Amino acid sequence: MKRLLISALLLAAAAVHAQSASYTLADVATHASAKDCWMVLNSSKVYNLTPFITMHPGGSVIAASCGKDGTAAFASVPHSANAVALEATYLIGTLVTAPVAVSVKITPSNATLNVGSTVQFTPTVTNSTVGVAWTVSPSSLGTISASGMFTAIAAGQGTVTAASMQDSTKSASAVITVNSSTPVPGHAIAVVVSPSAMSVNAGARVRFKATLANSTQGVNWTVTGAIGTIDKNGVLSAALVPGTGTVTATSVEDPAKSASAQVTLTAVSCRPERSDQRVGAETTD
Repeated sequence: MKRLLISALLLAAAAVHAQSASYTLADVATHASAKDCWMVLNSSKVYNLTPFITMHPGGSVIAASCGKDGTAAFASVPHSANAVALEATYLIGTLVTAPVAVSVKITPSNATLNVGSTVQFTPTVTNSTVGVAWTVSPSSLGTISASGMFTAIAAGQGTVTAASMQDSTKSASAVITVNSSTPVPGHAIAVVVSPSAMSVNAGARVRFKATLANSTQGVNWTVTGAIGTIDKNGVLSAALVPGTGTVTATSVEDPAKSASAQVTLTAVSCRPERSDQRVGAETTD
């Protein structure tokens, strides 16, 4: 009596498992031999017919359908009611369609920018319309909006990741490098103007020279005071009347870095039509 009860319980447990278990056609295909035979019957049920093959009246002919959907093959041959009833004995689950895999890509795959700058990342999600969730690691590196716009906050390197909201196991990441907007100590831009002070005849043309350290982007020249005008090459065209002022060279790359020269215009008792002076370089004439 006890053995019968145990057998009944085992059969009941097996029936529950058969109703709840689910397999894809790919799962079934991995059991495709007479010694390990799974088969789909009735188009949606999965059976383990391995122990039945040796008892099959038709011999191992059913082995041709192992690992496949055998519904059509089964229906093409007449079967008794008892044979059909035996199906339940070997039922192990239900056939399900494998979900279409979601994939995520992100562009650009890497980016370099300065603190305070932004870069737009664009995700491409296949087999999903739900969208992505963005994260930045480390979070101190910057912030990213729902649309993928990254704003740099601190210097360093990390990743920006877009994860599918439908399947969070599917994601893509981009490497991002944030540079400080302030030059690294020891590599600061410096500007020197030569000469640092000079006396110039009114109406003369003279050239000033700017020397830059840690930059190749050049300088912008400006004049303060009524001493004339200066061109992009540092050539000052002095005013016709005496006066004082400054000539300044400012770094294009870092406008906070500049240097100046003091200029004094002196009157000449007999001024020629044009007077040129040489200042550390050739005049423009």
